[in-house]
Amino acid sequence: MHTDHAIAREQFRVFDGIGDRIELTEEERRRILLLLADEYSAWSRVPRGAPLPAQPDLPVMLLRLGTAAHRLAMMAERRGAFA
Repeated sequence: MHTDHAIAREQFRVFDGIGDRIELTEEERRRILLLLADEYSAWSRVPRGAPLPAQPDLPVMLLRLGTAAHRLAMMAERRGAFA
């Protein structure tokens, strides 16, 4: 599998894992990533092997995923979700 795809897949899994722990809805996840509904739908299929969507492009999406995952992890830690 192409490295870019593997990185995107893993980053989305990390983001989703944290979202699951703090019980975010899909709509909240979509808004945190600043995605339109169809963009979120396409990107949320990447961890299951779907091709990388064209928009937003990979560097932008990786930055969004990393930033969001970090912020959510900090929030979860304060709430005790990682205890």
